[in-house]
Amino acid sequence: MRSPWTSNIFQNNREPVRADRARGGLARYLLIVLLPLVLGPLLTVALLLYRQAQSDLTTQVIAQLTSLSTLKENQIDDWATNRRAEMSFLASAPDVTIAAQTFFLGQSGTVEWTTARDALQARLNSYLSDQNNANYTVLMLASAETGEVILASDTGQTIIGQSFLDEQYFRTVRGATTILAPPKYDPRLNTTAIVIISAAAIRDPQRGPIGVLMGLIPADRLLDIVQPTGLGATGRSFVVTGDGFILGNPVTPGQPRDASEGIIRALVKHEDGNAQYTSENGQKVVGVYNWLDRLTLALLVEQNVSEAYAPLTRAGTIFLDIMAAAAVVSVVGVFIFTRRLTGPIQELTDSALRMASGDLNAQTFLRRNDEIGLLAQAFNSMTTQLRDLYSGLEAKVEDRTRQLAAAAEVGRAATSILDIDELMARALELIRERFGYYHASIFLLDDAGEFAVLRESTGEVGKLLKARGHRLAVGSNSLIGWVTANRQARVASDVGKDPFHFKNELLPDTRAEAALPLRLGDRVIGALDVQSRQSEAFKPSDLEVLQILTDQLAVAIENGRLFGRQQRLAQIEQLLFEFAGKIHQSPNFDTILENAALELGRVFGASKAVVRLKREGQPAPPAPGNGQHL
Repeated sequence: MRSPWTSNIFQNNREPVRADRARGGLARYLLIVLLPLVLGPLLTVALLLYRQAQSDLTTQVIAQLTSLSTLKENQIDDWATNRRAEMSFLASAPDVTIAAQTFFLGQSGTVEWTTARDALQARLNSYLSDQNNANYTVLMLASAETGEVILASDTGQTIIGQSFLDEQYFRTVRGATTILAPPKYDPRLNTTAIVIISAAAIRDPQRGPIGVLMGLIPADRLLDIVQPTGLGATGRSFVVTGDGFILGNPVTPGQPRDASEGIIRALVKHEDGNAQYTSENGQKVVGVYNWLDRLTLALLVEQNVSEAYAPLTRAGTIFLDIMAAAAVVSVVGVFIFTRRLTGPIQELTDSALRMASGDLNAQTFLRRNDEIGLLAQAFNSMTTQLRDLYSGLEAKVEDRTRQLAAAAEVGRAATSILDIDELMARALELIRERFGYYHASIFLLDDAGEFAVLRESTGEVGKLLKARGHRLAVGSNSLIGWVTANRQARVASDVGKDPFHFKNELLPDTRAEAALPLRLGDRVIGALDVQSRQSEAFKPSDLEVLQILTDQLAVAIENGRLFGRQQRLAQIEQLLFEFAGKIHQSPNFDTILENAALELGRVFGASKAVVRLKREGQPAPPAPGNGQHL
């Protein structure tokens, strides 16, 4: 494949210039004197352009690594938040709290104590068997006073009897609601790998914390998030624990730990930055390092220098080719036109010096039909193409940086906004503004998976479509229908020629359309639709960034749904708990019925609630004309 830096001058077949043999010492003298004068400026130009290209490429590489590092940091924070929330929900569950109070505060060996112990054991095992809780491998229950593990799931029986009272996170969790302990190597857990512990306190209203519920998370759960994408063959991202182990590598007590400059700066000095250094594997890399204080982790994103700067190497080869060609032309010109070289070479030198000083518009105006004229044309062509190449490179870097910034901003919104509607509206507005698209929409599948329903859309047209309840059938003759059925992106570069484009009368200016699936693993929950007023508007690089955005949105939407469901369940549980308390406090049967009607009506939002008693053998009384019949 020909490098895009190659000049068109050297892509054409040209007849070699034949030079008569120079006679006498003057020709040799002129060759010796004039050749450095010609090649010197060209070498200076090539060196300056090479250094400029090196600076621009370095900026691009650092921006790409920094963007990926920011994305991974946000994903790690989101993962840690979810683990703390899961442990908090489990520790505050009514059945766990009630059973733990009996287990910790009751008389050991009694029927009630044994029943509570068995109930807690079954609850821990049941929680681990749920596929939604695949992050955990062991659940443990420790005494808040002694730190000793006195109850564990079936997968953690060997840990019973171990004490965690000397751990900082254990002392902290007794005064906090929940905590995610920093990943570390702990030989008490009978493993040679790094583990993570999520812990939450179980509290008694009078005594305060009576126990600590802890969940053991293998490090590979976090490694799945850290794995890099789009960094080539040598790119990698990894985290280092506070005690100096690289996450994912088996550990042995007392083993030597090799540390690179990036690891030392992040882990020891707690710095954030970027640099070129030698990795712990002996490879010369360019890396971005960050210190994650909340988890006591060092996050590093690295790529081998040889791969990161491969385009610069190719550019250097092209510059050398250009210099070699210029040298050949110069030597031929000196041999043939020794007495006419001084003027043209001086003009070429002046033009080259202007280029060296940063003037890429420098041109030479020699009009000759010989080798000197060809050299001038080659020089002018090279200047033009280098100028165009430099401008094009700046534009590409700017576009890519803007797109990656949009992806990072959507990622930040995904981790900070829990309301699904607000998140989708913010994401669509970012996509429309940063990418310059005509219209953008998000469709979500209904519960039956039969229709893709418009959930959010931009502009007044989007409001009108949402008000109409706009939806498209999965598998229908539309890009949304095709994408949700086939689970892959589709682009209509010219909507007039694409058979799956759905023409909407409210969007008459659409000339190109792209739809990308919102995927969670192998499951599609909806699709992102973007439309442009220009044909052929979607480049491969745009689609790559859009796919990153859709993956972020899919995870964020699913997290928002789960959060809403958990909130609703918590509200219902609280209302039912209060309802049961009032029923038990009722002094007589009539009061019980009255409280039942009032509380049930309040729980279910009924305007009227009636409790009717049915005698044996009699038909049920008819429901009232309004309200809710219970």
